[in-house]
Amino acid sequence: MAKNVKRQTTAPTRNRKLVYAAAALMVVLIPAVYFYSVSLNQPSEAKAAIIDQLGSSKLDKAIRDENQTFLESAKELLYKRFSVIDYYSDNATVEQYRQLASAGYKLILWRAHSALDLNSKYIAISTTDKDGSINYDQYPDGSLTLCNITGDPTLYVAITPIFIEQAMTGRFQDTVIVLMSCNGLQQDYLKTAQALEAKGAKVIISWDNWVSTSDNDYATSLLLQYLIDENDTVSVAVGKLWPFPSEFGWARLHYDPVSPDVGNYRIPDYRRYDSINSALMIVPVSEKVEEPRGN
Repeated sequence: MAKNVKRQTTAPTRNRKLVYAAAALMVVLIPAVYFYSVSLNQPSEAKAAIIDQLGSSKLDKAIRDENQTFLESAKELLYKRFSVIDYYSDNATVEQYRQLASAGYKLILWRAHSALDLNSKYIAISTTDKDGSINYDQYPDGSLTLCNITGDPTLYVAITPIFIEQAMTGRFQDTVIVLMSCNGLQQDYLKTAQALEAKGAKVIISWDNWVSTSDNDYATSLLLQYLIDENDTVSVAVGKLWPFPSEFGWARLHYDPVSPDVGNYRIPDYRRYDSINSALMIVPVSEKVEEPRGN
């Protein structure tokens, strides 16, 4: 009677198995490593924010300025580059401003009233909180002030550069901030913009004088078209906008800091990076290489 002979796996067979396994592993690893390396320098989620303190129902009707046409146009443009757009209006509060730098926004449209501090040379950015509605003691000294808005007897709480430096949590991550308030980049009142930059903002775009709300909204709509639809750099987009008349002369948009790095900056297509990050969650599974079996 013939004896059963146990079959041995030969060296060539083992080598072939190793080759198959290595090839399958490369199919998995190469795209995963590529997408991972690309995603390292990109946010996990593309977020923008619109702060519409001007349109809040908490403001007196005399100074409230709702503009749904502008908001819808802005959202439509922002969604071309961002997956998520958060909207603040009635909740444009001191506490929300405190958390703003830690929210992960890459672009912020900050549509708010502001006031000039003539002594300390900065602009205070208004919230929807009214005087007496918050506990001032829980914030650093000098971080809050009161904003007297023409046409409204109510005083609104406003944030100062000290608030940005000492009360804001987290840091901005190369955030573009369009500060839609008067005098945001007036030559002698740059402390607020500089505090935002020190907090991590990539660039501040704002006005060098007083400007009407209608001109403000119109100019910002054009700015977004240039930055997003035409993919212009910051310097080119801002340079396309002409001065607007105001009661104190002319108002023009500027950007700060003025440097080649900032001037040549373009708004990235963050939605594309979101797709890449999503692809990382889907890893192909290779077929299992079976061991040859003996009879």
